[in-house]
Order: sequence, then C-alpha cells, then structure tokens
Amino acid sequence: MPEQMSASSYFIPPEIVIDMFLRLPVKTLIRCTSVCKSCYRPECRDNGYLLLGCTNFCHIVCDRSFKSLYAVETPFAVGPNRKSSLNFIGSCNGLLCLAPGLEYNLGNDVYIWNPSIRSHKKLPPSQFSDEFTDERWMVSRLGFGFHESTNDYKVIRLIYFPECRNFTSVDAAPLVEVYSLKTDSWRIIRTEVPPIVTQSVVTFHKGFFYWMGFKSIRDDPMENYIMSFDLDNEKFKEIEQPSVDFPFSLLSVRGSSGSLFAIYSKFFGGQNDILVLWKMDEYSKSWTKAYTIQCNRGVWWTIGFTKSGKFLYANLEKKLVSFDLESLETQVHDLGISFSRSAVDINYMESLLLFDH
Repeated sequence: MPEQMSASSYFIPPEIVIDMFLRLPVKTLIRCTSVCKSCYRPECRDNGYLLLGCTNFCHIVCDRSFKSLYAVETPFAVGPNRKSSLNFIGSCNGLLCLAPGLEYNLGNDVYIWNPSIRSHKKLPPSQFSDEFTDERWMVSRLGFGFHESTNDYKVIRLIYFPECRNFTSVDAAPLVEVYSLKTDSWRIIRTEVPPIVTQSVVTFHKGFFYWMGFKSIRDDPMENYIMSFDLDNEKFKEIEQPSVDFPFSLLSVRGSSGSLFAIYSKFFGGQNDILVLWKMDEYSKSWTKAYTIQCNRGVWWTIGFTKSGKFLYANLEKKLVSFDLESLETQVHDLGISFSRSAVDINYMESLLLFDH
C-alpha cells in the first residue's frame, strides 16, 4: 500500500490560493464564503462592463462585444417617469452611487449599491435637511469617488440657491457637504467655491471631481467653465479651458487611462455634428487636441471612455456609438435596450465590496 500522506502534503501556499480565487467569478466567490469565511477577500474584478439602467433593472453589457450579459433588479422601486427614474451618480471599484428620482432634489434618497452581490446601503439625510424645509428653490449636485489616502468612498453634494426657478444664475455660493462611507455621516465643508453653476454630469478622476458649468445663461453666447474639487485638500478650483479656435459647446469632462479629456461639440443637436476631444497634459496642465470625430447621425449626449480603449456617445437615434482610439473607427451598436441618459455607467466592474454591510 502507498505510504499514507501527511497533512502537510495537502498544504497549498496562501499566495497560490489567492491567485486561484482571483480567477473565479464573484458569484462563485460568494458561494465559497458561505463554506469558509477565510476565503473572503474584498477583491474586485477589473473587467470592462457597461451598466445600463432601465426602470427597475440594470443591464450588464460587455464593453468589447457590446452584448448584454445579464440583468440585475434594483433593490428599490422606481418608475418610468423622470421624477422617479434611475439616476447614476458614478461608480468606483464595483460600487455604484445612485439617486432614484431627480438628483437635484435635496430630499431624495441616495444609495451606494453593489449589483454583483445585491448589497446596498442607504445614505443618511443631508446635514441641511432640517435647516431648509422648503426644497423647491434648491438645486443639488452629487459626485461619487474613492479617496485613496484615507481608503474611503465619498459622496460630495453641492446645494445651490437659484434666484429663480429657471436657474439662470445664483445669488449665493453653494453649500457643500461630503459623505464618508467609513463614518456613515455627512460633514459640512466650509471653503471658497468659484461662482460656477455646475451641471449634473460629474467626472471623478485621480482624486478630483470635475464639473462643467456656467456663470450665467444670460451671457450671449453662454460661456462654459470647468471646476474641480480636490479630495485631499478639499478645495475647489476653476480650470483653464483649451484654446478652441471656433465656436464650440463644452459637453463634458471625462477621464481615461490616466488622462483628462474635455469634449466639445461644433454643431450640437445637428445631424452632422463634430466632436473634438482635448487631452490635458498631467504635468504642464495644458491642453492638446487629441481626436476629431465626425458624427453623421448627431450627438444625443457623450458618455465617456471604456477600459477597452473606446470613446462612447449616443446618437440622435439613442443608439450607442463607439469610437476606437487606436483604429479611429466608428461603430453603431443597437443593444435592443431602452435606457435613460441619466442611468449609464461605463466603468462598472464586479466586486465583493459592501459584503459585510
């Protein structure tokens, strides 16, 4: 008979076990944790996915093949109309921040949700909720990001007081508060804010939030501005724009592979729109024209950059269009999914974060 093997013969080095688990899908890892808690580590799967919100479901789409992989039901009830629809704020490491309903209503609930493991957390009310009971004359802006130096996920909220319901300008600097997932609380930030009314689209890139906005829509033509917020020093700053040589509309500011881009449109809303992507140099903070995209079926709105090296936007037919940053080829994708422009995230990944919440 073969000699009996000792228990030590079955020992597998921890680094090999970890490598094995990192190759498994998140759903398989969750099943493993029900048997052995020591198997659990809050790792992320850095694969490229699109997350498209559609009423009570979110569709997970591969960012290479643009095929729908599966759908996840949201843990809260939403409706088909704009006042109760999904509104994605942003995502980091598999966690998605969203606010069902209109983002700019201060009283709306805000959630941090992990679709991979069906885990979510409702954020506490704003620090200003009791102070301002009439929210009709307030406009709230939100942003979501990961603060590396404190290993914490944070949500920033700006609260504006427009001088009229049409929001033509503001007569006071916004109130600012930051939520920490570690402490599960909001903290008021008292700092100087540039007189820029930020629009709802926010980009989080390398520790900074970026918004585009305006100082007054009475300006003719209306001038756009870029504003940033540094999570480290908690300061706002107005960012100098590229030297655009003919009239353009600034549509958004996006981050991709360590670089920041400003996206401009020449004929926004027209069938033959042109998008120009300007790239910021990380050291000199100067802008360089990087890409020009001819959009034969117009631009509904810009979405951003995928991990697979594509820039995405939606055309006037509300179909996704990808522009390959290497081949410079454009392709239209009919996903067969009716989604909202406020419920698209292109940096989603599978993750076990929030597992213990």
